[in-house]
Amino acid sequence: MTMPAQGRPLRGTADLRTLANRSDIQIPAHKAYLRISFLELEKARRTLEVRAASDRFEKIQTRFREIDAEIANILASLNGAAPRAHAVAAPHRSPVGRKPMKRNFQLSY
Repeated sequence: MTMPAQGRPLRGTADLRTLANRSDIQIPAHKAYLRISFLELEKARRTLEVRAASDRFEKIQTRFREIDAEIANILASLNGAAPRAHAVAAPHRSPVGRKPMKRNFQLSY
């Protein structure tokens, strides 16, 4: 069932309402305060993210210093002597890492 079009006038693109002419209209106070509160919450979240990233960075830097100290201790314990090299047997041929053989799948009728 269709409704008759007599009740509403036809509208074109000139009748579309846009926000282009409304730049001078102020935002209602409650919307402005709500937007400010959203921005403050986002700022608080970002501050926590920065603090967590900074803590993580400090932990990584500390670990780097520990690694460097351990390397220095190991090198000092060697007294400049390199460990003797041992002969290593050739590894067996493993299929891991090799390219699989190409097989052409054919059906014969």
